[in-house]
Amino acid sequence: MKTEYFAKLIIGALYSDQQWLEQAKMEMQCLNWVIQLQSEELPFDKTDYYTREMGRELKRCFLSIEGLQSLECSVDWKFKTLEIENLLSFDGKRRINLDPGYLDFHRVVLLSGKEGPQKIYLRDGIWADLVLLKDKGGFRELAWTFPDLKDGFYNDFFMQVRAEYKAEIMLNKKLRES
Repeated sequence: MKTEYFAKLIIGALYSDQQWLEQAKMEMQCLNWVIQLQSEELPFDKTDYYTREMGRELKRCFLSIEGLQSLECSVDWKFKTLEIENLLSFDGKRRINLDPGYLDFHRVVLLSGKEGPQKIYLRDGIWADLVLLKDKGGFRELAWTFPDLKDGFYNDFFMQVRAEYKAEIMLNKKLRES
């Protein structure tokens, strides 16, 4: 018997201008992705990896999407966010980078089109990258965690999303039992 596993869809957004985040959020609404929570916007200044393509003074925030999402669809999330990136691109350069992933009781995972030694291949050129693990105090880093996630500034946001996840799991359980 096949068991479906559900998690909270989260999306990391990198951009230099707030307008591209707002446009991307409108496109997400067209996909019926209702934004439940948005983290604080913080400077993305620990690497210059995206500078050539997206410019300087990049910012990052995370969004969580309302409801529980089946992990069976996780690769599709990546392709949908790539479509949004392409739609908002200009002259072959992205104006926003959207990294979907998920959060559950134990972890934060981001999806990537790039291979890496710690990443697990899913399908169609998409990899799962475990970036944070839950422990008693919140979420903790791993050796390969992105520098801007290592500092813990997003920890409160991820704990809020985890609380929403827990509430939605409990509600679903009650609905199935009634």
